[in-house]
Amino acid sequence: MNTAARELSKRALELLGTTDEERLAHIDKPIFIPYKHASEMLAEMEDLLVHPKTNRMPNVLIVGRSNNGKTEILKEFLKRHPAEDRREFDSVYAPVVYIQSPPGPTEHIFLNKLLMMLGATVKQNDSSDRKLMQLLEILPRIQTKILMVDELNALLAGSVTKQRFFLNMLKYISNELQISIVAAGTAEAEHAVRSDAQIRSRFPLRTLPRWKEGDDFKKLLYNFEYVLPLKQASEIYKGEMVSKLYGLSEGVIGELARILRSAAKHAIKTKDERITLDVIAQCPYLARKGDGNVDLL
Repeated sequence: MNTAARELSKRALELLGTTDEERLAHIDKPIFIPYKHASEMLAEMEDLLVHPKTNRMPNVLIVGRSNNGKTEILKEFLKRHPAEDRREFDSVYAPVVYIQSPPGPTEHIFLNKLLMMLGATVKQNDSSDRKLMQLLEILPRIQTKILMVDELNALLAGSVTKQRFFLNMLKYISNELQISIVAAGTAEAEHAVRSDAQIRSRFPLRTLPRWKEGDDFKKLLYNFEYVLPLKQASEIYKGEMVSKLYGLSEGVIGELARILRSAAKHAIKTKDERITLDVIAQCPYLARKGDGNVDLL
C-alpha cells in the first residue's frame, strides 16, 4: 500500500490500520466537508456570535434547493459552539440553539418543540402567547446569541397571513432578546421573505447555488477523498470521474455525498480499496435508484 504521495486527513490515515468494519462505520458517520460557500457562511455566523447587542440585530436567510448542504452548515456551526453544563453556576450555557422546523404552519407545534428541546415544561393548553413569553425567559438565561431555524419553508406552508405571522414572530424574538436569527430553507422561504419589505430588510439572503462542473467542483471532490479511509488513491477529482460524478449528482452536494459514501463502502467490501467508474456503477445506492447500469463511456 502506497500512501506516501497521498494526502489524507489524520483520522483517515489512522483508520487505514484498523478493521474493515471500523472503516465502514466511519464512512457512515456525518462529517462536514469544507468548501467556499460553506466557509463564508460559517465565518459570517462567527461574526454574528460576537456582534454587540443592538436594537436591530443582523439576521441571515440561507437559501438553497433541498439536499444542497444547508443543514450541514448549520449543524457544523452548532458543533463548533455546543451547549455546556456549567455546574458551578448551576446553569446551562447555550450560545447557539438549533431547531428544525416541524411540518405545518402552526406556532403551537414550533414553540412546543423548541421549549421541550430546551428542557422546559410545556403545558399543551397554554396559549401561543404564553409559550412565547416562556421562550423569551429561557433564552436569555442560557445566554443564547444565535437561534438557528432550519427548514423554514416547512413553517411557511400556510397562507400569506400565517407566513407573515411566523416571520414577524422571529423578528420579534430577535428584537426583544437582541439575538441573531439564522434561518435556512428552500425557494419557498425566500419568496415568503421577499413578499414583505420589512422582513426582507431584516433577513439578507445568502444562496447555496447548485454546483457547476469546474475547478470548485474538483476541489470539493478532492476534499471528499481526503476524508475517505481507502487504502488506494481514487483520484475522483481528475479526468472522466469528475464528469461522471457531476452528472450522477446533478451538482447537488447531498446526492454526491450519498454516492461517494456508497461507492467507498463498496470499494472496501470488494477489496478494490479505491473508487473507480466500475465501483460507482455497482455501488448499492445507485443500484437502488435504478442507476446502477449507467453507461460508463
